[in-house]
Amino acid sequence: MDIKQLGYFLALCQQEHISSTADLLGITQPALSKSLASLEKELGIQLFDRHGNSIRLNDYGRDYAAYAQQALRALENGASILRNSRYDTCGEIRIVCHAFADCLSDCVLAYTDLNPKIKISVGQSAEKDGKLADHADFVLAPHTDSLLLDRRQRTWVAQKLFTEQHQILISPRYRVYPSKITALSIEELREDRFVEMPSVTLFYKDITHQLCHAAGFSPRIFCSTEDFLTKMRFVDAGKAICILPESNLRIARKLSPDIQTFSIRNMDTSRTLYLLGKPASQQSEAAADFWAFAQDFYHSGSAPDAAASPAAGSPNT
Repeated sequence: MDIKQLGYFLALCQQEHISSTADLLGITQPALSKSLASLEKELGIQLFDRHGNSIRLNDYGRDYAAYAQQALRALENGASILRNSRYDTCGEIRIVCHAFADCLSDCVLAYTDLNPKIKISVGQSAEKDGKLADHADFVLAPHTDSLLLDRRQRTWVAQKLFTEQHQILISPRYRVYPSKITALSIEELREDRFVEMPSVTLFYKDITHQLCHAAGFSPRIFCSTEDFLTKMRFVDAGKAICILPESNLRIARKLSPDIQTFSIRNMDTSRTLYLLGKPASQQSEAAADFWAFAQDFYHSGSAPDAAASPAAGSPNT
């Protein structure tokens, strides 16, 4: 018994005719008859009832056909898995984030769906001197100043991911605005309280102070926190307002479903996020594969709208 015999048998089960099945398989009628006779001899039982020149699958044949189909499917699946495994990228990718890690999560999720053997480590950096983890493959950062990247003066290559604007977030428990108001000026917020994020790395400066100073006043700070969840709990409770980039809004709305968001009038609040990687000659196979995937993801329309729509203006840090 071999795979070819099982294939011939299952074809006969469909056609129940020696001549037409032989034509379908591209073999001679005697060769097909010989194959069937050999299979029945090995099993010790007839699989078809003969009626002159026609054949009919009997109960034994129907039972055996079910096992034959199952066996062939298992063999085909096994062969497919083995063939595909030759091309599965394996290894580990380490990413250090000097921006909110969720900015990259859609890309990481899409990549791991296609490459389940890859292990990805995503860490939120809180190092004040800007020094990268020794073994990082990539850095997510809002600018590309190489002087801040590593005191060892390693070379990094920058890939632009997307450009986005900042938005003002205000809970209805703080103040309610009519739905027709979709934008505010910073000047209108002179008397308001803000939750800010301190400058925990040289890569990141909270834009709150920059915008308020440009509007001619210093912001009233209710709380300064590095923790995004804490920030949104204060904002959701109506204790203060905050300013966030658009890529943070998805998580912000999950934490505060009725939060109101407003674009900022009369100011350029754009920032550009970059993925920084080692030169190609220094990248592992997994890192090189992710580098190429990220470029396609953010520049072929795969990324979510909030992160994929470029905005005009120079990056803010």
